[in-house]
Parts: sequence; C-alpha cells; structure tokens
Amino acid sequence: MRRREFTRLAAALASLFAAPFGATAVSQRALATDDHPLAKVTRLRVGTWQTADLRRANRIARAAGVALPWPEPPDDDSNYWAEIIEDGDRHFYRVGDTTVEISKLEYERVLSNPNLYYFSRALKVHYRLTRARDGIVESLPT
Repeated sequence: MRRREFTRLAAALASLFAAPFGATAVSQRALATDDHPLAKVTRLRVGTWQTADLRRANRIARAAGVALPWPEPPDDDSNYWAEIIEDGDRHFYRVGDTTVEISKLEYERVLSNPNLYYFSRALKVHYRLTRARDGIVESLPT
C-alpha cells in the first residue's frame, strides 16, 4: 500500500471514530453556560464494611494510576458501582437505570463514606434507591 493511500485511509478511519466524540464534546460545551455549568458526576464503589479496606486501597491505586492491589469484590446487592451527581444545587444518586434525588448533606456523606452499615447515610440512600427501583415513590427527606 502506498504511503498516500495509507494516510488517506488512516484519516478516514480517524474521522469516522472521532466524529461522535467530537460532536458530543461540542454539544456538551454548548450546553454549559455560566448560569448552568455541566453536572459533576463522581463514580464510586459502594459496599459493605467487610470490603471497605479493599475498596479504599483500590481507590487510592486508581487515583495514583497504578495497578489495583486487589480484585474488586463481585457485584451484588451490597457491592456495586454508583454515581453521585451534583447539578447546580440539586444532587442525585444513580445505580444503573435508577436515579433518586438526595440532599446536599447526603451527597457529601456518601462521597466521603460509601460504606453500607447501620446508621450510615449511604445505607439510607441505598434503601431509598431500592424502593425507587421497586416502584415505591418517596419524597426527599428534610
């Protein structure tokens, strides 16, 4: 294959794969204004107190950009990936397709302590999410 053809083919493939990402980035920038900045999404691993040390070590390794020292616990009802979202003055907790609105206090507490144990905010939000997943609608606590 000649160099010119290879370059043309490489440019065509690059534009094919980069076009959706570029369009998404442009649309996201167009949506962000001074009045309405983009929502801040933080992905975190929620789990039980038995896996807290393991998840903490993996979170530190992930932030440092090194290999994880331990395998993640298997996903189940008590160990899963969640997203907490800050959109202006509103806050949300999302797992899979289910999203519930949470207060600012719950947002801060779940972010600082994503462990499910008695009297933790993460456990209270976890139960509210499971009820919402089951179709039970609740109002935001005051």
